[in-house]
Amino acid sequence: MRACLTLIALVLMTASAAGQTSADRSLSGHITARAPNASFQLQLEAGQIVNLTTSSAEDLDTVLRLTDPGGRTVAENDDWQEGDLSSRIVYVARTRGRHTAVVSGYGDATGAFQLQVSYGLDVGLSDAARTLREERLSFNAQRREARFDVDLGSGDVFVASTFALSDGLDTILTLRDSTGAILAQSDDRGDGTLNSQIIYEAAAAGRYTVVVGTYDGKGVGDYILSLALDPNAEAPFNFAAIEGAPLAQYDGELGDAQPSRSYSVNLAAGQTLFARSDVLSGNLDPVLRLTGPDGHPVALNDDRGDGSLNSALAYTAPADGAYTLEISRYRQSGTGGAYRIVLLSTDRSLVTTLQALVENQVTLSGPERIIETADFRLHYTLEGQDASTSEYAQATAEALQAALEEQVERLGWAAPIRGEDGRIRAYVAHADGSMGYVKAVQMVFDNPSTPGVRETAAARGVLVIDNDFRGTGKSASPESLMRATVAHELNHILQHGYDSQEGLSWLYESTASWMETATAGSDQDATGYVETDFAAPERCWTTSAEGHNYAQWTLLQSLADSHGDRIVVGIWENSVRYDGFETMSRTLAGVGTTIPDAIQRWRAQNFARDYDLAPLFGRSVRLHGSIARDGAWTPNGRVEQLGAHYVAVNLRGARTYALQGDANLELVGLGRRNGAIEVIPLGRGGVFDASAFENAALMVFHRALPDAPGVCRGVSYSIQVSGARGSMARARYQFSAEHFAPPS
Repeated sequence: MRACLTLIALVLMTASAAGQTSADRSLSGHITARAPNASFQLQLEAGQIVNLTTSSAEDLDTVLRLTDPGGRTVAENDDWQEGDLSSRIVYVARTRGRHTAVVSGYGDATGAFQLQVSYGLDVGLSDAARTLREERLSFNAQRREARFDVDLGSGDVFVASTFALSDGLDTILTLRDSTGAILAQSDDRGDGTLNSQIIYEAAAAGRYTVVVGTYDGKGVGDYILSLALDPNAEAPFNFAAIEGAPLAQYDGELGDAQPSRSYSVNLAAGQTLFARSDVLSGNLDPVLRLTGPDGHPVALNDDRGDGSLNSALAYTAPADGAYTLEISRYRQSGTGGAYRIVLLSTDRSLVTTLQALVENQVTLSGPERIIETADFRLHYTLEGQDASTSEYAQATAEALQAALEEQVERLGWAAPIRGEDGRIRAYVAHADGSMGYVKAVQMVFDNPSTPGVRETAAARGVLVIDNDFRGTGKSASPESLMRATVAHELNHILQHGYDSQEGLSWLYESTASWMETATAGSDQDATGYVETDFAAPERCWTTSAEGHNYAQWTLLQSLADSHGDRIVVGIWENSVRYDGFETMSRTLAGVGTTIPDAIQRWRAQNFARDYDLAPLFGRSVRLHGSIARDGAWTPNGRVEQLGAHYVAVNLRGARTYALQGDANLELVGLGRRNGAIEVIPLGRGGVFDASAFENAALMVFHRALPDAPGVCRGVSYSIQVSGARGSMARARYQFSAEHFAPPS
């Protein structure tokens, strides 16, 4: 399955096109071996927008192509979003005439499908909406941002939307008031695309400014911008309208020189504090944290849920005391700018009101049904896009209960944080292109399930399991994928009971993937992830490159092989007191090793493929070249911190191999003989005899830690090969070669 969306817009939509009323329709088709293409004729006017979307009850992986009246392909799409086998094209016609939509099967796939044809740009407006502006625009090297002024009346519900016409264009919308303060902001609108949408109810009449940009500030391509008034649109909660007695107001700036600031707040027992931060300039992503008189956090908020990056919190003080309000950048990110903090003394009911805003983030598409087990309250429906079956929902509830008992009772995880009813809330629903996900709904700070341990960032979450796993491109049955996903997502719930803000963010997905292999048996789906890391072992441990956090679960298995399964829980127990690399280093110190030594052993184990599940791995580690003669050898590419290059050695006889380059690099000899992979550390240089082995390679390992998790850089090197002086050292340790396959 290829995830690619190609949308081509060629002509600015004209007023006449906007007023057309071409009838939407659904067309049926069937692809067979004898008829691999199905064609449909469409009459389009110049400037008219047409939306073409395929769907298939048989999970047919379609490819959709559109040709113009001259027979030229003007748009083509395979999978319109990740995890979805359907195809989609949004096209602005260049000329009037007969266009042809052609549907085929990816990889010669066959089956029945539906082609939905609709006209005009659909951004979810109601029939009562009034369009203020709708036009095609472009980002390029000269234009990285666009600004538009709009005049709004008090109570107007304003809707700004983008629709990307270029593949991969990730837009961001920002709404500012006349002073420049950010009122609302949107990156992804939450429909599985990279499009953005802001819905804002104006508190006062005035001139507002819409700013359109891209996620990294460097995106290029075409998009459609829609600005409208829609009285039926549901605007997010208006935090600026909260009333109370003013306590204080603070203005300031955060940046590299000043990443956080703190303010003292005196509260009386029973008094409710409301704190609101608003960004006045820059790209600041603020976080508010309230700490009690004892120094422990009692309230925290990152994004308050109104479509902006601003923060807000409410807290009722249980006792008199001096509290501390801190504003900081999100995880010490590189954002910065001016802010304003407003503090009010307000009614204690606000705490319940704000909690309700985040509590029910999942809304099912049909009447809700509920299954309760000893530990779970599962919500599902039989109608709409979230539709499931009673049997599937019951199987999911049972799988959740079994997985909880397995992970808590057998593997020793702390019990998770539960809701007021004593249960964990779960949903069977359409998971927006993923197999499942977890949403944090309440920061509890201290997990009540761990007496004697004081957590500072424990959170309660709800989990979602996909309702049918259609469009995943996976051959396993939906029931098998459900059980794998249950093991994975439930572990995220358990993780949040320790630390929902761990700086070593790699830990979240790698642990959940490892838990699949440890608890889901033959239903596990994590072995498919390994290929990502094996194909690029030069990437650093904790790289932010897509997929590696899932793929590197083999490191946890390597640690478990050496120190027992309990070490994985031990890492999370240490996350309560420590953060970032220290979380891991403290754990490894407890078993007598270090991060570089443990990672080096893991990289060698990957070469050997010494894992019980290795027969299910899609490949061996990638070779970065081979050495076949004396002299200097230089690789293509660099090796990042805690990454490795593997170099085949084809020379016969003993040779001295010496590294030239960064002082943090070292050599390790790897050789297969007598059913084992022998590991021979060579340091900066040493003797290695490839002729002693059936397969031989050198591993160039970079021992340095990144400056911070995910902040990686590569270094170059060369290897000098010369005649040997002395003999090869004995192997320090070895792995089984039962599943070894020569790298390529």
